[in-house]
Amino acid sequence: MKLRKRRIFLIPALILAFFAGACGSKPFLKVQYQLPSPSSTLEGKQVSLTVSDMRSKETLVTETARKSLREFKGTFSLVVLREDGSGNLRGAYDLVSLFSEVFQQRLKHEGIQATTVADSTLPELKIEITEFQIDFADRKWIVGMNYKASLLDNGILLSKESVSGQAERLKVMGKKGAEKILSELLTDVVKKLNLVGLFQQARL
Repeated sequence: MKLRKRRIFLIPALILAFFAGACGSKPFLKVQYQLPSPSSTLEGKQVSLTVSDMRSKETLVTETARKSLREFKGTFSLVVLREDGSGNLRGAYDLVSLFSEVFQQRLKHEGIQATTVADSTLPELKIEITEFQIDFADRKWIVGMNYKASLLDNGILLSKESVSGQAERLKVMGKKGAEKILSELLTDVVKKLNLVGLFQQARL
């Protein structure tokens, strides 16, 4: 009888523990990056990819947005979406590694071989993040992203382009609106980079 009582009390305890973990806020934001239509224009090109954080403001989230994102610790969960809508969970990243992974995915999708290991024999595609901020005002999520892209050969600048974007979305419930707008804007600003023009200008 004693053994049966222990089992009766143990099962509800396990159920409560499960739901407590499932309902708790997650310390990351889910980002979905949509791959663009494939292109073979730059197929066979090779680059060394570097990404650096050059933002003047270190915080990713403003004080007003922090109230709704208390558990966010600066980590992003990345899912890469294919054209058919299917997704591939890549893992968890900080801001720099998030941009690095997303650009690697785009370059690979366009037939460009990219390495993140320094290689002086390859032209360098340098991505400098100059702005990334999640804000909340007037019941709306507001996200801004800016970066500079440069192609260099042995440290000599061959071509460059600046890309910026901002978007907003009305907050309905929780942080899903923030994740949705974050995903859409990241996809948009990465797609905006004219890789063909960058290579043509650099005569590579």
